[in-house]
Amino acid sequence: MHLFMKTVYLLIILFLFNACVPYKDIVYLQGEIENGKTSSEDYKIQKNDILYIDIKSSNPEIQKFFNTNKVGNTQTNKGNLYLSGYFVDRNGEIELPVIGKLKVENLNFEQVKTLIKEKMLHSQFSSLNDIFIIVKLAGVPYSVVGEVNHPQNGILYKTNPNIFDVIANAGDIKLTGDQTDIVIVRDLDGKKVMGKLDLTDSNVLYSDYYRIRPNDLIYIKPRKQKTLGTGTTLTQTISTTITALSLITSIIILTKL
Repeated sequence: MHLFMKTVYLLIILFLFNACVPYKDIVYLQGEIENGKTSSEDYKIQKNDILYIDIKSSNPEIQKFFNTNKVGNTQTNKGNLYLSGYFVDRNGEIELPVIGKLKVENLNFEQVKTLIKEKMLHSQFSSLNDIFIIVKLAGVPYSVVGEVNHPQNGILYKTNPNIFDVIANAGDIKLTGDQTDIVIVRDLDGKKVMGKLDLTDSNVLYSDYYRIRPNDLIYIKPRKQKTLGTGTTLTQTISTTITALSLITSIIILTKL
């Protein structure tokens, strides 16, 4: 019986150490960060994107057509910017006043600005010397599910948002979430592709999946500690272990009666 108890206590001690989440598994961006390195190329516009396009000029003829564009109105709130932006349809096209339809799929923002200027010159506008054009995403919709404090469908209103923007909006990853194996499901050229990120490694900054793209699905997997039903902190695990020891001791006492 004494040998049995020693074996049980040894197994519980080993279990205690394995059940806790190691400190190194919850600290973000460990290791050296290489200055000047980039995570990805310029974003290429895809079908179903919504673009913010603002065209300004001192030419009253140009302003007459484009100043009424509510997407370019600085008083418009972020939600309305997303709802009233220029939608990239299933043909990869947007439609602008006067200019008409433009094929923008797989172009970056600078290429779209050049295309708009070219189309304006071929319309009724003879001079574009003082024209100023802004093109960017009106918002980046995403979904985050799994072990975060606030799973959600959200929209990021910033240029080149990244995975930490999503995590911040979701109230951070729970201790039961695995920061080392984040899954990103992405639409790319009409196909679903999947990438993975280890947020504890500083090299994550150089991954193509570090930057969030429209309609990304981010899945935070649970740790094995959650599957086992043990605590994620030392205090929780000790509590679980004490409960298990009490149960085993009670069983042994009852078998002796």
